[in-house]
Amino acid sequence: MPQITYDEARDLVRAQLEPGWTPGTFCLDDRKIVENDTMFVFAVGAREHLVDGDISYAVAGSVPVVYKETGELALLPSVDVGTDPTVTQRPNPDPTLR
Repeated sequence: MPQITYDEARDLVRAQLEPGWTPGTFCLDDRKIVENDTMFVFAVGAREHLVDGDISYAVAGSVPVVYKETGELALLPSVDVGTDPTVTQRPNPDPTLR
């Protein structure tokens, strides 16, 4: 069974989380690819916070991830993902966020 690609995972997150998004303007910041062997991790939030730096639009709590093997979307505690030493990041050669 082939694994889900980064682009497929990104599109899945966008399709599931963008409709009805509040507060602010939905943004998936894909300037970096964040992953480990089992999942892709996505920075999702209000554009006003992620791009413009307006802290009043910050949303804390969970981080969307997509499991590579199954393509399943899950929300994990941000502290767990942020402290996971297996999670790495690299520049995305073709980001959709400009």
